Amino acid sequence: MPGSGSEKRQRQIILKARFTEPEAALVQQQADAAGLTVSALIRFALLNQNPPRAARKPPAERELVARVIAALGPLACEVRQVKEKCDDPQFLETIDAVQRDLAELRVVLFEALGRQP
Repeated sequence: MPGSGSEKRQRQIILKARFTEPEAALVQQQADAAGLTVSALIRFALLNQNPPRAARKPPAERELVARVIAALGPLACEVRQVKEKCDDPQFLETIDAVQRDLAELRVVLFEALGRQP
């Protein structure tokens, strides 16, 4: 496949290392937590090189958490609008509980991303 991206790579030498299953899982976990590929993590750790911007990839879990946070905003808005139109005291208590739960969920999700809400 002449001209393909793989033929133009600057890093053409492949080095191998053997890991136990727990070690491999730890390496993968650290790469995911850093938003890096395993190769970029190893280069960074061994050679003290910053990974290229293109090598960064958000772990799937982080992306899903971010999507849930994004979905909470419109949901909280809808709940607030329902509360403004409601005049049933018992239903208002339920809405207050829902709002508290949404706020707590938002905090937990931000903490899962290692950020401040």
